Amino acid sequence: MIEFLRLRHLGIIDDAQIELRQGLTVITGETGAGKTMVLSALSLLLGGKTVSGLAAAKDTAVQGGWRISAESELLETMTEAGILVEDGELLVNRTMPHEGRSRCSVNGTAITASTMAEWSHDLVAVHGQAEQGMLRRPARQRAVLDRFAADTISAVKAKYEDLFEVVRQVDAEYSQATNNYDQQRAELAVLTEQLELIEKAAPISGEDDQLAEAAARLGNLSELQAGASAALSSISGDDTGASASGGAVEEVHQARQSIESLAGLDPELEAIASQIREASVLLNEVGVDLSRYLADLDAQPGELESIQSRRAQLASLTRQFGPSVDDVLAWSQRAAIRVDELTRSSDLTALASRREELRAQLGELAAELSSRRADAATRFCQMVTTELQGLAMPHAVLQIEIRHRAPSTSDDGLSVPGIEGTVAFGISGIDEVEFMLKAHASADPAPVSQAASGGELSRIMLALEVVLADSASAPTFVFDEVDAGVGGKAAVEIGRRLARLSRSAQILVVTHLPQVAAFADNHLVVSKQQDGHVTSSGVEDLDEESRVRELARMLAGQEQSEHAAAHAHELLDLAAHERARHAQSK
Repeated sequence: MIEFLRLRHLGIIDDAQIELRQGLTVITGETGAGKTMVLSALSLLLGGKTVSGLAAAKDTAVQGGWRISAESELLETMTEAGILVEDGELLVNRTMPHEGRSRCSVNGTAITASTMAEWSHDLVAVHGQAEQGMLRRPARQRAVLDRFAADTISAVKAKYEDLFEVVRQVDAEYSQATNNYDQQRAELAVLTEQLELIEKAAPISGEDDQLAEAAARLGNLSELQAGASAALSSISGDDTGASASGGAVEEVHQARQSIESLAGLDPELEAIASQIREASVLLNEVGVDLSRYLADLDAQPGELESIQSRRAQLASLTRQFGPSVDDVLAWSQRAAIRVDELTRSSDLTALASRREELRAQLGELAAELSSRRADAATRFCQMVTTELQGLAMPHAVLQIEIRHRAPSTSDDGLSVPGIEGTVAFGISGIDEVEFMLKAHASADPAPVSQAASGGELSRIMLALEVVLADSASAPTFVFDEVDAGVGGKAAVEIGRRLARLSRSAQILVVTHLPQVAAFADNHLVVSKQQDGHVTSSGVEDLDEESRVRELARMLAGQEQSEHAAAHAHELLDLAAHERARHAQSK
């Protein structure tokens, strides 16, 4: 709850401190006395935007003191943000220099205004013409309905949310697996085609080197034949022409005969003869080898073309899989292993079956959650309508429209029993909730934010909060213009409902109606001094006697009027009786 507000140089307020307590606090005062500055200060503390005309010529500063529960989620959030909170006490400061940017801090730690705005929903619920977010955003309207129906939907909603997270995880796994499966199938197809290409070519280890040698030899066939023939002729002789000669073999043979014939005359020649015999044998062997070589050079017609064709086939493989045939063969071994892995990899059947089963369960929970919301919506509308008709909206009827949206894609949809086709779904289920107002019997229902005026919106919010009193969304509620355009009995009803709501939360109301002010537990009056400004002495916490005078002023404009004072006493007695009656009913 809010414990105090301090305002310096804000609008017409020079310096004022306002002490606030539990229960219903009303702020009254003459028109232009600065009552709304209190709400403006609160808005700034909660991260609201600065408004032109609020800041004075001097630096403007607002300060607020809060006490929050040890169980508050905000306490944990602030601790994580590095803000030290002792005994649940918060000191929030917002300064707006006359020149320069505004600054915000909590317990001395600087934060951004946007961060404070995010945290503000856990501190204060402000209901005024500019803060009717609940009535403009369907997501928040669904949350309001769920607050009301907590007893009947909490269990199924918790089950749905838990299963939704599981389904979302399985959906992600399925999507990834599908992508992997498609990639694996594509990879398998490519590898299979490439292995078939290699298998068809059937390369042999080292074949590319052998073919290169053969191609080089066949490419120089004429030159090789001429050289080898000349060498053979020199060794074995040539008797194909007129100039036939014996060749080296014949000449060595003759030399051997000459030496052998003389070996008997000189024993030393026997060793030389032996050497000549060996040379003769060697020359004969060389001649045989050259003859065989020349015979081998007589290639079959088209052999070179066949070799070049085979080399081109192998070159196509080496360009894709490696610089040599051995590299191609090594790649094919690795590819065969990968093909076996891909062929044996598990398919999507099991995962798809689990995904379908979980989605079916989620659809059943979504249907149950939607049905319970619809039942709660009927009860909620009846109760809020009853409250509205007592708040100067006698013909108003609240209706709740629950819609289901088509999914953006077929994969995003959920099949739900009782609903044709698929529907979009999220963490909160399948329902889109919108509050509709039927202003009078002949009117068509329209969104509340469009069908109600600013003052009516505040009263609608009051009616909602009264119905939701047992599940208050924040420890403090602020109502602005809740009594706009009403008076008499309707004003009394507004006061009665504010008092009822204050039993479960701190309520702060700026009002000009004595019927509302009479129900206050705490009554503050803001008054201007003669120079037109408000100081700390201009904010008075009224006692019972002072309240009578202020109510008389609000009733008749005359603080000393006996008739107005009597009416004021009557209003205070009525409020006291209502409080007592409510206490007994508890």
